[in-house]
Amino acid sequence: MNKTESGLITGPVIGEQDETNSSNHAALTSINSPIDSDLPSNPTRSEKLRNKIPKPRAIHGRLHTFDAFHSRNYRFLWLTTAIFSSGFWLQQVVVGWLAYEITGSPLLTSIALGLDALPVLIGAPFGGLISDKYDKKILLFIIYAYQAVLMVGYSAVIATGNANIWNLFIFVFLMGISWVINDPARMSLLAVIVPKRNLINAFALNSMAFSVMRLIVPAAGGFALAIFGPGLLFIVEAILMFTAALTIMMIRLDKDSSVDNSDRSAEQLLQDLKSGIGYVFNQKTIIGLTCMTVIMVILIMPFVHGLMPVYAAEVFKVGPEGLGLLLSAAGLGSLIGTIILASFTQITRPGKVLFVMLGVLGALMAALAINNTYHVAMVLVMLLSGSMMSYFSISGATVQGILPDKLRGRVTGIYMMAWGLVPVGSLLAGSIANIAGPQLSTLFGSALIFVCLIASTYLFKDVWKYRLESDPKE
Repeated sequence: MNKTESGLITGPVIGEQDETNSSNHAALTSINSPIDSDLPSNPTRSEKLRNKIPKPRAIHGRLHTFDAFHSRNYRFLWLTTAIFSSGFWLQQVVVGWLAYEITGSPLLTSIALGLDALPVLIGAPFGGLISDKYDKKILLFIIYAYQAVLMVGYSAVIATGNANIWNLFIFVFLMGISWVINDPARMSLLAVIVPKRNLINAFALNSMAFSVMRLIVPAAGGFALAIFGPGLLFIVEAILMFTAALTIMMIRLDKDSSVDNSDRSAEQLLQDLKSGIGYVFNQKTIIGLTCMTVIMVILIMPFVHGLMPVYAAEVFKVGPEGLGLLLSAAGLGSLIGTIILASFTQITRPGKVLFVMLGVLGALMAALAINNTYHVAMVLVMLLSGSMMSYFSISGATVQGILPDKLRGRVTGIYMMAWGLVPVGSLLAGSIANIAGPQLSTLFGSALIFVCLIASTYLFKDVWKYRLESDPKE
């Protein structure tokens, strides 16, 4: 392992120059030794002082912000993530505002923004199994091309004046089918091309890409939506997804060692799925991490991001431009959070960090709920998003650090099932917001988080105790 890979500073280490000089000095001394050998070896006063000066030592610490970028394949995976994230966040702005414009209902708007997670709940284990059995790069190419075609199709629906909440629901659901394979394949591919010691760093950098686009795209998308309307923006999304499909093909793998080349019959696939489920049930840490992610996707994401269009329209009374700025504030917070996480990734006890972050998120939600000032809300949304993105990066990296290569896809799929519960949270958050408004809805979610946090400290002690070890092969 070279110094770059281990996290040491690159280039000459302090002290190397002194060693070189010392060698030269030794050589000169050896040349003069016939003359000096008979002289007494009493050191002079200056020599004594020089010997007392401590020798420079190598510096072993530095920021680890971009360690994962040492891998060429990871750089292309990161770029792919940045491109498809642009399309995703543009879609969030367009779908959220279009749903509220069509219906005027917080409940239906929240459902529209969360419905793409429903297929994940149903099919994530099978999507993970598929990602184990087939080339992950090819699967991702197909997924992004599929999304682009869907976006072109719904742009045509809008252009013909036939857009309504029901075909918008269908569009979002069909988009969600792609996430069944996308997330397990992408996360598993990341774990294959990045050393275990860099996993948290790589996940943080991926989240950083997501966050950068979240910062830039919603604000630009909000203004573009006000000027050009949703139809044209769906075409822009399609172009971004086609670009992501082409970029993922730039990854070069001689042979994906995580691809399972065994029998692909229906009977064998079911057996493989069973083995993945059995592995999860024997891993209390993964069970705990999955359940804690359930808390996140039911009680935090829908109660914050799912209600953002409602906050923009009813609480702060800003238009699509104001919604775009709120979402961009969330992106800025995510970016800052992931930069910090990527820089200091030597986390050996990630479970403890996750518990603390849940408590912080609950407190920030309570602050958002009682606030009535738009600019204060932007700051709170920044903090919430930064904490959320860091949480998911640490949790995802911890799961991948536990898994063996052959089981990555199917177990990741089971872990990703938690994301399929977003519609449950959307239904809960939207229903309360319909009756009591978005602020009381968010306050209710905050209270439930603290209840769940107390319960988790007793139920998921294995997560608290888990230590992320280095791969012995490295």
